[in-house]
Amino acid sequence: MKDKILEYWDFRSSDYHTEYAHCMDEEIDLWKSIFSEILQTDKKARAVEVGTGPGILAISLAAMGHDVTGVDLSESMLEKAAANAREKGVNILLVQGDAEEIPLKDGEYDFVFSKYLLWTLPQPDKFLDEHSRLLKDGGLMMIIDGLWFQNPDGTEKASSRFARFEELYADVKPNLPLAKNNTPERINDLVQSHGFEVVSWRFLDDYDAFLERNNLSGHAAAYIQPPHMILAKKKVRSD
Repeated sequence: MKDKILEYWDFRSSDYHTEYAHCMDEEIDLWKSIFSEILQTDKKARAVEVGTGPGILAISLAAMGHDVTGVDLSESMLEKAAANAREKGVNILLVQGDAEEIPLKDGEYDFVFSKYLLWTLPQPDKFLDEHSRLLKDGGLMMIIDGLWFQNPDGTEKASSRFARFEELYADVKPNLPLAKNNTPERINDLVQSHGFEVVSWRFLDDYDAFLERNNLSGHAAAYIQPPHMILAKKKVRSD
């Protein structure tokens, strides 16, 4: 199953998010604003973006002076992230690795985050356990995701926009617990069961407006509501 997932995202690396390449600076500024609101500190954070893809969020955070590592299963995606980082004159460490078995050390990070990753995982419980392992006590986790493959009435979309997805994910998607009904309420319950305290969640209306403004047809095809952002803290151990 992981081989098929990797094959698809290697394939998508050639065009993933490229419809927004012309407005990358605007997107980076938007993420900087969101990160400033989240972190609320001038202290340099050690951070990890899991499933970094083309690296836009990692680059945005690193441009603010933070120490950022981007992890992705797809080496082709990491090559895209490296090229984008060079273009923006930003240094990020890029590591090939599985989100359910992240090749980084325990308890060394202040902030771990992901965007549009949770739904892709066969074992989201392992993903959250890995986040807990990486974070310091009191460290912050951010998960951004959305309702994919659904129509506004809750029924499942007949097909994806990408034929290659239908081919490779036909047997995979039924084994992805959060590919369907991936609501913030479900994620809240899940993260709390893994030793996290939910700080807040909200719809990213500002990011949704950016997506719609810069790619109206693609936005209409993919989004039935704005992406949601869940923030949670790793509980401090009492011992």
